[in-house]
Amino acid sequence: MSIPGVEIYHCHDEYGTISVFENGALRYLAFGEDAQQSCIDTLNPAILHYEYTQAMMLALLYKPKPSHVTLLGLGAGSFIHSLRQYDENIVLNAVELRQQVVDVAKEWFDLPSYTELSLHIHDACEYMANAPQKSDLIFADIYNGDGMIESQLSPDFLSDCFNNLNSEGILVLNLWDQGGGSHPQAIQRIRDNFGGHCMTCLIEDGNLIAYAFKDGLPQINSRRLQPLAKQLAKKLNIPVHKLLPRLTVV
Repeated sequence: MSIPGVEIYHCHDEYGTISVFENGALRYLAFGEDAQQSCIDTLNPAILHYEYTQAMMLALLYKPKPSHVTLLGLGAGSFIHSLRQYDENIVLNAVELRQQVVDVAKEWFDLPSYTELSLHIHDACEYMANAPQKSDLIFADIYNGDGMIESQLSPDFLSDCFNNLNSEGILVLNLWDQGGGSHPQAIQRIRDNFGGHCMTCLIEDGNLIAYAFKDGLPQINSRRLQPLAKQLAKKLNIPVHKLLPRLTVV
């Protein structure tokens, strides 16, 4: 995905380059030369810019009052801004491999610092193997400059996520295979670890959002959910209700 705007900052760490681009009010985080990771509207950081991030928030229809949420992969911190607007009392654990990413998010993307937010510099898979607290929602969006980290679909990682969800908890994964046709295999792995309790939402740019439910699939009735989705859209200020028809049980 090409990066619009002009580069206003870049740095390096052992994993590669981290860049910040700006295009009007929009500010982008990028890894490498051509790999967008996050986008934040500096005038309203709580608005999720990418459709795939908006789709991930559909999990709130099925878990509308999460008390504890784990975010695997920080990026620029867009989920933190959005979830804090949704409910400022949610306890958030954000796990990020790279200290430099956290530093850039704080300096250039107004990453907030508050009591309910904990930041962990750690490998996401290792963290989930020893997670200190169970979560109601786990959002996994683990990427580097080359694409999705494959360990996000390893049996051990998926099993650890299952074990570290509270009753009725949901694992939400952002999948992207660069046109490689691996989505069916990925979904099967998720189904194997969650007793077949999985649904997806296909995004036009090639992302596939998977929702894995610990205690069985909820009812999918678009007509019944549409009023709730419109309420969620209004609260988050993003059109999540338009994505509802794309939800599919797999």
